Amino acid sequence: MNQKEQLMQRIEEERKKLNALLESGVTVGDAYEQSRTLDRLIEQYMDCQ
Repeated sequence: MNQKEQLMQRIEEERKKLNALLESGVTVGDAYEQSRTLDRLIEQYMDCQ
């Protein structure tokens, strides 16, 4: 599996975590931190050639 595929897999995993957090009613700060993690992975994916 190449780097881009690995990033896509991690993005999906982190997106699922964020959705689960939002459904469980976590604090805004926790949701924000998970969102930032997801954003960083998406940035890496977009930079990947």
